[in-house]
Amino acid sequence: MPQFDILTLSSQILSLLISLYFFYYTNLTNTILYYTQIKKYRTKKLVKNNKTIKNTHTSLSNNFWLLKSSYKTFL
Repeated sequence: MPQFDILTLSSQILSLLISLYFFYYTNLTNTILYYTQIKKYRTKKLVKNNKTIKNTHTSLSNNFWLLKSSYKTFL
């Protein structure tokens, strides 16, 4: 069986290491960068949504105060 032959073992190991290196390099340059871009985009979107929620909460609080004050003035 050639898989377990001692003479071809070194070439098989070398080819395995080379193929693993190319696989790692491809993942490093393409896949991981793609996922980090998605994470940055989602983080940016979350920050923007949180600011919008804070502004809306402040606006609602001001409107509630205004309504309450107007109602007291009306009475």
